[in-house]
Amino acid sequence: VDESWTPQMHLTQEERDVVEAKGTVLLLGRSGTGKTICIINKMEHDRQTKSKNKPDFSQLFVARSRKLCSYVQDAVGNNEVSSFTTFDSLVNRIEASLSGSTNQNFRQSRHVDFSRFKNEFYIPVYPREDISALIVWKAIRTFLKGSIDAFKETGAVLSRGNFIALGKNRCKVPLNLRDPLYDIFLQYQQWIN
Repeated sequence: VDESWTPQMHLTQEERDVVEAKGTVLLLGRSGTGKTICIINKMEHDRQTKSKNKPDFSQLFVARSRKLCSYVQDAVGNNEVSSFTTFDSLVNRIEASLSGSTNQNFRQSRHVDFSRFKNEFYIPVYPREDISALIVWKAIRTFLKGSIDAFKETGAVLSRGNFIALGKNRCKVPLNLRDPLYDIFLQYQQWIN
């Protein structure tokens, strides 16, 4: 434990272990579990302990939400080593920096947000909406294509069996909807390709 660093607020021992861990930390948890507090304190801890010894030290905080990005930036404070951006902004900057030939490989027409998913795919294919479009979208983004479990699997897609086997505390999609939801996901995969 580094006694020269004092967090701005009281941290549990588990939170302090995360904050003071060496190297990259993957932090998973539900809403309200303290992930943001740990990130804020980890950034401050690393800035105070590492930026003195490494002149090229820098930090980048990326979030989907502009509001969360602003919250963390306000909590960490403005300094010369920390940058804050949204995921969409980061992707746009990366795309803009790519050479013309690489950038042509990504067609903007392939980008799908919730509105496009619902209006161009879900409602035309499933007009009765037996399962809410939002539930399907969230399951795809959170579990089927957006989880660390999916990333570990072939093709970076969570298998049907592993989706169905997710515990009820981890995945709030009712068990009886998971199999038909996976069928919708497979149709969606064909639609985007």
